[in-house]
Amino acid sequence: MTQLARLFAFLPRLAHNFGAWLLLLLAFVIGYDVVGRKFYNTGSVMLQDLEWHLHGAALLLGFGAAYLKDAHVRVDLVREGFADRTKLKLEIAGIVFLMLPYCGLLCWYSIDYAMRAYLTNEGSVSGGGLKHWWIIKSFLTIGFGMTVLAAISVLLRCVEALRRNAPMSSAFDNFQ
Repeated sequence: MTQLARLFAFLPRLAHNFGAWLLLLLAFVIGYDVVGRKFYNTGSVMLQDLEWHLHGAALLLGFGAAYLKDAHVRVDLVREGFADRTKLKLEIAGIVFLMLPYCGLLCWYSIDYAMRAYLTNEGSVSGGGLKHWWIIKSFLTIGFGMTVLAAISVLLRCVEALRRNAPMSSAFDNFQ
């Protein structure tokens, strides 16, 4: 089952790496925009739109990888005192009853959201803004799809850890 978990983790890790490259590109775009505004009195709505789009895409691509590495936000006020088996059972229940349905619905409805933007050729209302907003809206589907795959991977790892009587940390190890 661990091999299947690794298979489900592959795409979110790949998306995370792509998101990291987008952040590097974002840094260059921001630098170019700042230098242009400060020294050459050039400003561009398109560059500002691009900054927001790159930031949003990188963020969405990082959700799944953050969950794989257990680097996501978690409220552990009560859970920390529990035994590892109880934590694993809670994680499994959270994935099955909360995370998968929620992210699955977001992924499903974002398909229509991106398709409508594509069909209507939606773009920026500003004159010099970016066109083709379906591209950035597609990242909602991609990002939440990667999060669903990551959740399935962690679910499989939790079930395996529960079966082997392994500690909770083993469900998040070895995803580097």
